[in-house]
Amino acid sequence: MARKPRLEVEGGLYHILTRGNNRRRIFGDDNDYQKILRLLAAQKAKLPFFLYAYCLMPNHVHLLVERRKAAIGRVMHRLLTGYSRYYNKRYGRVGHLFQSRYKGILCQTDQYLAELVRYIHLNPVRAKIVRTPEAYRYSSHRAYLGLDEPGLVDIEPVLRHFGATKKLARERFAAFVNAGIKLGHREEFYQAEEGRLLGMEEFVDETKKRVGEIPRGARRQVKNRSAPNLEGLIESAARASGLTPEEICSRSKRSQTVMSKEAMIFVAHELGASNTAIAKLMGADSSLVSRRLDAAKSKMKDSSKLQKLVKRIKRLIRNAELKN
Repeated sequence: MARKPRLEVEGGLYHILTRGNNRRRIFGDDNDYQKILRLLAAQKAKLPFFLYAYCLMPNHVHLLVERRKAAIGRVMHRLLTGYSRYYNKRYGRVGHLFQSRYKGILCQTDQYLAELVRYIHLNPVRAKIVRTPEAYRYSSHRAYLGLDEPGLVDIEPVLRHFGATKKLARERFAAFVNAGIKLGHREEFYQAEEGRLLGMEEFVDETKKRVGEIPRGARRQVKNRSAPNLEGLIESAARASGLTPEEICSRSKRSQTVMSKEAMIFVAHELGASNTAIAKLMGADSSLVSRRLDAAKSKMKDSSKLQKLVKRIKRLIRNAELKN
């Protein structure tokens, strides 16, 4: 049976696994590990993406990547082709170095981001190569703990969920990772829905709709649905928060601005707006919208301030619709 094409979603979180052909070693010494990291950094500069975690094992590689504009497939093709050429030339070999098809699982960010970073960092411990994750040189764990420079790893989006200060966040993150040692192998991280999607049922359904994997009748319903008035939404968010539309769309990290931005994005998502449409209106990157949406969903459970702001925005939108 033919394999389905990989799901490519801008702003999507991907757990990527690629193995050596026949599970053979793909790294001979430190030079090889450093070479693939340099190639990864070069691709990140040319085809930007967010890299939240990596672990280079002797015969396989784990990456946790958030896609931006360039397709993950394009990034991986260039990375693996470049490393294969280097490796074959260095060791005087021919043929395929990697298995023909890497595994790329699209994951629900708010549900699995921290869990996947932990799982990836604990690979060397589960393989009994080291006793503690910070003892392994070829993963991003040491960067999270401040033992190495972050380099090409984007650690902030993960660490900010663990504490207000970097010191506290690192301490809590280290404890979180160490607590995962007793969990062992997590088969669910490999056996995702249809091998491509990992998340709650709602996330799976929403993703399929975004990429067109929906029944024809459902497709017509989505197509005929009126697009939300995003400009009116920004005005409503500004009135509800006491800020200006320009402030909400700015890059300010003031708590009030961030909360207002997240509330507006949350409401826009509920109204049916795509991350791409919201990003275009705000003059932002869709990956930023994706991260703010995930943060809003997480905070909505406990933040009464955010809940009240969302309600105010919705009420202003309804009032505006009634006047029209």
